[in-house]
Amino acid sequence: MQQLFDHIKILDHDKYTLPYCNCLLIEDDLNCLVDSSPHPKQRACLEGKKIDLIVNSHAHSDHNSCNHLFTEARVLLHPAEHERAASGETYLTAYGYYRFPDEATRPFYLDAVQYHARPADDELNDGMKISTGALEFEVIALPGHSIGHCGFFFPRQGFIYTADINLNIKPIYAMLDSSVDDYISSLERLREIKADMLVGGHGPALYTENLDSRLREYQNEILSREEQILKMVKGGTSDIPQIAEQAICFGGRFPEPRSVYYMHECVMALHHLERLERLGEVVCHEDRYYPARG
Repeated sequence: MQQLFDHIKILDHDKYTLPYCNCLLIEDDLNCLVDSSPHPKQRACLEGKKIDLIVNSHAHSDHNSCNHLFTEARVLLHPAEHERAASGETYLTAYGYYRFPDEATRPFYLDAVQYHARPADDELNDGMKISTGALEFEVIALPGHSIGHCGFFFPRQGFIYTADINLNIKPIYAMLDSSVDDYISSLERLREIKADMLVGGHGPALYTENLDSRLREYQNEILSREEQILKMVKGGTSDIPQIAEQAICFGGRFPEPRSVYYMHECVMALHHLERLERLGEVVCHEDRYYPARG
């Protein structure tokens, strides 16, 4: 844990290790956690500490797995994420476990990611201001990774906690309600805000240099994937399972467990194909995709 600014500490972990994330601890009139899945080495810093408020960027378990431990805390979450925070079955459905079935891992997935159902107490909405006493920060809707994914802007300190927009980790939009268009818009919004620093939820947390160009490169990574998928469709590969086998969104190689990341790849390929269909580049017939021209 390190002091980031007055009243603000960061519980960070330099490696991208699931199901954990970098969290902010605000010690003020109200003690507040921004996301609640610190690595076990950092979790000890919270033992015996009263937490009054938990503000979750979204409802993925690697960002809210410890909510249930702080029974007196008030939990705030975007309304689009509430159902999956309260129901493991809804969580699995949102990840595509019934659209692209994986019978082998589905019974074990919730335990593996340390999912704990804990309904939110209230909502977060874009532009909402949250005061803990001396500090105030603003909710910034940054959908794409998930439909209700949010960041948190600390204007006096000049930084945004960007949760799962991490410039050192490839973009992920693997829920059925994720969106490529929303992800691109969220990156453009971050560029417009022009914060001095971004604080990511995974891996090395602090980004201060070349933020505009790095956000553009991050966006170009998403668009490059789409170009590769369109090229495959034009080359005769027509269904999502075939496209997903190429692991385009994971740089050509699936992490382990392969079956889980293959399913994530299927969902991300689906989002690109749906976008290409909206753009008039492909057409869909009986779950197969074909070039719209030529």
